[in-house]
Amino acid sequence: MWFKDQRRAVRRMAALVGLSSFVLFGGFAAQAQGSYPDKPVKIIVANPPGGPIDVILRVLATRLSAVWGQPVIVENRPGGAGIVSTTAVVKAAPDAYTIGMVAASSITIMPFAVDSLPFDPIKDLQPISLVARTPFIFIVRQDSPFKTWQDFVDQAKSRDLTIGSYAIGSAFHLVWEQTARRVGIKAVYAPANAAGKTQGDLIGGQLDIVLEAPSSAKGMLEGGRVRAIAITSPERFAGLPDTPTLSESGLTGYSSLPWLGLMGPAGMPTERVAIIQETVARVLKEPAMLTQLQTLGMMPVASTPQEMADTIKNERLVMQPLVKDLGIRLQ
Repeated sequence: MWFKDQRRAVRRMAALVGLSSFVLFGGFAAQAQGSYPDKPVKIIVANPPGGPIDVILRVLATRLSAVWGQPVIVENRPGGAGIVSTTAVVKAAPDAYTIGMVAASSITIMPFAVDSLPFDPIKDLQPISLVARTPFIFIVRQDSPFKTWQDFVDQAKSRDLTIGSYAIGSAFHLVWEQTARRVGIKAVYAPANAAGKTQGDLIGGQLDIVLEAPSSAKGMLEGGRVRAIAITSPERFAGLPDTPTLSESGLTGYSSLPWLGLMGPAGMPTERVAIIQETVARVLKEPAMLTQLQTLGMMPVASTPQEMADTIKNERLVMQPLVKDLGIRLQ
């Protein structure tokens, strides 16, 4: 229901987005007229329609279309833990008219958990810009004895507990493993393919705690059925101002924020990469975009192509040994 409301909100925003973007960025669009882009641009994403990543990409695409004066089309290609969509981006002509919205896990986790890939995630992809980071939250039942993160940690050190989240090898799984190792605890990890299953098991008492995205837990949080006891962002998230960070809760200086970003096939013209990056950076500063990101549980984080490349390099150095140590293998 909440995502249906989000889709309606996106449609309602479209006209306003287009008008405000033309007014605010008319000069930029005029400057680009007659050059790139002079035809529709396609953005491929691994997520199916309706989820928070798809929703925010469609809002971004609407704004880019308004600025450039060209259609920006979202193409959903789910499957293969991001392999299907990323392969399509890699095989596209390197003219910057087909790019992709990529989740961190597709580049920093999945390549180390499969036997082979039809592409090299470093050599075959051109970083363009980070777009957003997503904090995760630890939620418990409303009647849970865990009132704080430290309550959970104390109990996890003395008895076996269960934590529910998404598939083995997902960003959620690796964030949990990093956090658990940092604090020195263990719990039985119960993966599921849908938020409804995990949250249902939490309410039903089959799970002690769940690691979720704010957007997926929004309905239950607002309904008072669950409580958020900690968030993985370095500072409190504006969408959940009463939820303490892990750093505040004893893990001083620790945070974890998986990212989303735009990438294209290697060999794209440098000047076209710069146009995309600069436009995205401007759009992400818009009040309407900031509000939409917050509603979807995300934080804007524009970057240069080099900054994105450095982020990928540093995270792969961390994730490769962790994936190997955990013995994660994806089919």
